[in-house]
Amino acid sequence: TTVVGGGDSSMFDITLAQLTELMDVREKDLKEKLHSSEYNGIKGVLEKLKVDVNKGLDSKNQQDLEQRRTAYGRNEIPPKPMKTFLRLCWDALHDMLLVILLVCAVVSIGLSFYKPPQEDDNVKEDGPNLEWIEGVAILVAVLVVVFVTSFNDWRKERQFRGLQNKIEKDQQASVIRDNVIQQIPISELVVGDLCFIKYGDLLPADGLIVQSSDLKTDESSITG
Repeated sequence: TTVVGGGDSSMFDITLAQLTELMDVREKDLKEKLHSSEYNGIKGVLEKLKVDVNKGLDSKNQQDLEQRRTAYGRNEIPPKPMKTFLRLCWDALHDMLLVILLVCAVVSIGLSFYKPPQEDDNVKEDGPNLEWIEGVAILVAVLVVVFVTSFNDWRKERQFRGLQNKIEKDQQASVIRDNVIQQIPISELVVGDLCFIKYGDLLPADGLIVQSSDLKTDESSITG
């Protein structure tokens, strides 16, 4: 089973590092490594994991299941941290059009306060300087666009995370426990579970084939 985390696996005869190393090799290298004295084949791996090849794990023994989660980790991928609202605002500011508008606004405000030198005999009283309003209006418009865009992205990401969590919770895997095929959430799979895979099923984790009938694999979608 593919797991994340993991800790002390001293209660079993195989470590998380050994299982990871075994899953990293393919084809002939996997066969050679699996049948080496370190693993002693499929049967040896099952013995090291204390799994009954006929009955599977004991679903009533929650202590054993929890020990496996503690030793090898859980069958789940931690989600990436959600972007904060300020980070989304910063990303929205990278739009080229908004950058141009910001530059124009700053230049407009700067020029509004610039007064060219005048000769003393031509000095006239000027009215209130309102030229800065145009630059400020551009800045306000840019800020409104940034906040609206960021809020929409933040709301969409929250909705996507909620939908993703719901889909993951609804995904079930067929395992053999207590000599019976049971349906359990994929996140509750532990190292040592015997998965029952039939045609059309998605593989819920990495693993080794214990027994098969007329098995064929098609990796064209992966390798092209």
